[in-house]
Amino acid sequence: MRNQLARQPSPVAFRFQNIGPIREATLGLGRLTVIAGRNNTGKTYVVYSLYGFLKAWDRWSWEPGFMMRRSDTFPEVKAISDGLRADGQVSVPVSPSTLDQQRRILADWLGKSFSRQFQSFFNAPRGSFTNAQLRVELPDLPNAQAPLRGEVQIGQDAIAVQYDDGTVSAFLKGNNRLAATKRLGAPIIAYSRMLMHDLFPTPFILSSERFGISLFYKELDFTKNQIVDLLQKHAAGNATKGPSPYLIVDRSTSRYATPIKDNIDFTRSIPDLPRDFSPLADYKLSNCIKDMMQGYYSNANDDLRFIAKARKRGHFNIPLHLASSSARGLSDLYFFLRHSASRNQLLIIDEPESHLDTANQVQFARLLARFVGAGLRVVITTHSDYIVKELNNLIMLSRDFPEKENVTRRFGYRSEDELQPESVRAYVAENSSLTECTIDCYGIAMPVFDRTIDHINAASIELSSRVPSESCQ
Repeated sequence: MRNQLARQPSPVAFRFQNIGPIREATLGLGRLTVIAGRNNTGKTYVVYSLYGFLKAWDRWSWEPGFMMRRSDTFPEVKAISDGLRADGQVSVPVSPSTLDQQRRILADWLGKSFSRQFQSFFNAPRGSFTNAQLRVELPDLPNAQAPLRGEVQIGQDAIAVQYDDGTVSAFLKGNNRLAATKRLGAPIIAYSRMLMHDLFPTPFILSSERFGISLFYKELDFTKNQIVDLLQKHAAGNATKGPSPYLIVDRSTSRYATPIKDNIDFTRSIPDLPRDFSPLADYKLSNCIKDMMQGYYSNANDDLRFIAKARKRGHFNIPLHLASSSARGLSDLYFFLRHSASRNQLLIIDEPESHLDTANQVQFARLLARFVGAGLRVVITTHSDYIVKELNNLIMLSRDFPEKENVTRRFGYRSEDELQPESVRAYVAENSSLTECTIDCYGIAMPVFDRTIDHINAASIELSSRVPSESCQ
């Protein structure tokens, strides 16, 4: 019998209903969250929906003036708006119980608002996702005395809101008070971000379509630019009323679910990424990808290239679309880690094992542990028994045992490969739901893989015992 270790409760639980193959499921996030399962069991639907909510939740905190309509529940919002407009700063007393009630009401509203967006989010035919729902369940406010912060940028100015010791304080950062406060949504968004401080991490996604994106993103841009050019010429000679031709182009060429479209947009933006390194650069996470691929990537002169590390006969420098599928599949992750990643950001990777050989799947599992150690939060979907088994090794590696230093050295582990079991949550997508897995000091109990391995091993034993040895001559 495996004894599940005590772990900190997930700060937020996400409930999914009627989303693709998922009828009803609950997902809580760890520092590392693993969702395994067979094909067509709803794994991608879950992580895509999670990404969509986290990407845009504060957009619905004020549209269309939800908090202003609920002025009896959120009177502080009007007081903040009036105070900022009058003096540029204001303080309002708020009890912890009031704050907790406001968080729950807002979380319920956000879930309902996103649930109305499923059809457009997945770019699905009309009538799809009619009964789809995402709900957000919050824990008790963990520490009412701990500061909560929220901020929204308005041009060169910003509105900052902070809760500390029973008081909400808001102040204007900048000089243009009128411009910063005339927008109804700005104080509301800042207050919403304060309420949900640290509960909803900023997501970045690598979809399973990333391999095709690296091949065809330039062709997509070329085609779109051609259409835009033709429409511009047409508009110059036909000044008629009607929808903007740019809107027509955008709608006609955006035929992908939002996570895929965002993945395309990130690949397009790589040549324009700042040359500065990400806040996590000191962890050298992108170097792990260099080691796995035996090469590195360049985004100079609007041209993505893969450069092999080998010298002389083994050296090559080629456009990314000519590189191996494994090199293409890791290119976005390389640039994200090198230039964009920040602490507590949520990295979502759909099937990280795709196009990786078994040795690199093992190395990728170690890279996941290093992500967690660097401060990233990670969600993966996977079919890889190699990744799960290596994660189990890294969980065992976090324990003290005799000859640990020798064992670590012999198998090539490093101290940053250790993975605390309390930081991991794991699920199997099955039976139109998610089944949470037991995790202890020996790792994740993942029966979906064990059943398959036991079956193929039993078949192998049976067949080898029945094949006559003389038939092998």
